[in-house]
Amino acid sequence: MKYRIRHKNRYQYGQPVSLCHSSACLLPRDTLNQQVLSARLVILPVVDHVGERKDLFGNRLSRFSIEELHSDLMVLAESEVEVRPARNDGIRQIAWDNLAPIPPKTRLYLRPSLYVPTAGTALKAFAEKFFVSGTDLLDAIESLNEYIFNEFIYDSEFSDLETPVNFVLAEKRGVCQDFSHLMLAVLRSRGIACRYVSGYLETDPLPGQSKLLGADASHAWISVFVPGAGWVDLDPTNGLRPGDRHITLAWGRDYSDVIPLKGLMTGGSKHVLDVSVDVTRLE
Repeated sequence: MKYRIRHKNRYQYGQPVSLCHSSACLLPRDTLNQQVLSARLVILPVVDHVGERKDLFGNRLSRFSIEELHSDLMVLAESEVEVRPARNDGIRQIAWDNLAPIPPKTRLYLRPSLYVPTAGTALKAFAEKFFVSGTDLLDAIESLNEYIFNEFIYDSEFSDLETPVNFVLAEKRGVCQDFSHLMLAVLRSRGIACRYVSGYLETDPLPGQSKLLGADASHAWISVFVPGAGWVDLDPTNGLRPGDRHITLAWGRDYSDVIPLKGLMTGGSKHVLDVSVDVTRLE
């Protein structure tokens, strides 16, 4: 499937900003089942130069500065990508507590991170429901993925960026970011390497297909490293394995590694942020 993505971030400042240095993680990356056909940033006020580099995880980071007085900042990312369904058939069964050693570059996805703690009595008890000794790795992960989808409530008013994983677990509600962080915390507490994936869902599905939760904004899911098979994606918000309706933007240990737009500024005072995402199927 081919898609066109428009992701717009607009800041309106209470006081004029005289200088800002910004970093944007808004250009999608190529993956084994995704090819980026085109991608660009449109920035207002207009900037003379946008630098690009790859971060520790291979994501595309764009950097720019504005050195003139401005009360609004608009950053629009326009991309076209082609997505093919991931092939995860034929993965051999392997007990989650008998995994082969993982490659050195993958070990950073085993550690706790800013939004993904791995300690706590409640988290440990929750993990033990799914990870019984000898259980097949994918069976345990699929059960956890489906449980979060069936038992947790999608509530866009419940949480913010600082909502702890343990609070999400206790209240059984949240949004895609919360469910992904919770699932990562459970998996890492069991010694399973996993990463946070940021991306998009098509906004309007074809007739006869149901609209997926999280389709009206940027979306998040997780990816688990399976020794001998590679990375396998799962979407706890929708209780499924991502297919050709999921478009990958970036990945990292948690949300803090893939923040769409961040930076430093002089002035500005309070601000209002308006975000809009539109994903259109091209064929």
